[in-house]
Amino acid sequence: MGRFYLFLISLLLVFSFLTPQALAVHKYHCGDQKPGSASILTSATPADKAVALTWIEAADPISHYVLAYGTSPTEILYGSPDIGGKGTTKYTVSQLTNGVKYYFWIRAVNGCKPGKLSNKLSATAGVKGNTSRAFNLSIYKGVSAVSTTAASQKKKDTAPLLVKSSTCSSCIGWQLLLAEASLLLVYFYFSARRSSLKQILSILIPIATYILFLKINGGCSKNVFFCKYFLQLDVIIFMLIAIAAKYHVPQKIVSFEHKIQTDKSI
Repeated sequence: MGRFYLFLISLLLVFSFLTPQALAVHKYHCGDQKPGSASILTSATPADKAVALTWIEAADPISHYVLAYGTSPTEILYGSPDIGGKGTTKYTVSQLTNGVKYYFWIRAVNGCKPGKLSNKLSATAGVKGNTSRAFNLSIYKGVSAVSTTAASQKKKDTAPLLVKSSTCSSCIGWQLLLAEASLLLVYFYFSARRSSLKQILSILIPIATYILFLKINGGCSKNVFFCKYFLQLDVIIFMLIAIAAKYHVPQKIVSFEHKIQTDKSI
């Protein structure tokens, strides 16, 4: 019996080293329609440690705008995932280094679907009176009017450009672990009484639980403890219940059945 449980635990440990990507089912699909056109950057005006941007809105549908910029005309180093919703046409990029030339792009986003990058404008922070403007706007098609509505500006996020996506609101972790523990207890209880239930099949319960976890939480944040360490907890729960079943369940069942037979004989 000891070898049997050692085999089960070893098999589950081998499974735990499989990469989640090999089993994960990426079910998330963005159903939002992307913006009808790219935004048009019209000016980039330098200020002290800042550059003020203006642009022509992209064609609907639009939920918000993202900013991308860097110190190279071909490489995006920084960005902000949300610089204003639909109607925003102005934004000041702050906390820049005076004397450094920056290159800027704007991108319209609708929900989880990003649009095309705008044209590129450059400006050197701290060099006043050197506004960069887009010329020959007639070459840009798909935008019928200029919106002058300015939204409240948000503080610049000096992180690589990210586009917001619609994902699940919370990760389901402890619920699945609780369900796994309950199923294992029930299975070991009945397998000790019925020879038709092979105990080796109990390993399918944690495996199925982990696969279900990946399917349900494919697009969720894994920062919660029970989700961040789900695989480790999955293995630990199986090992603890399997060991407990080995040393306690069979003896208790035999004792209980013996008591019933004794009572009947009396």
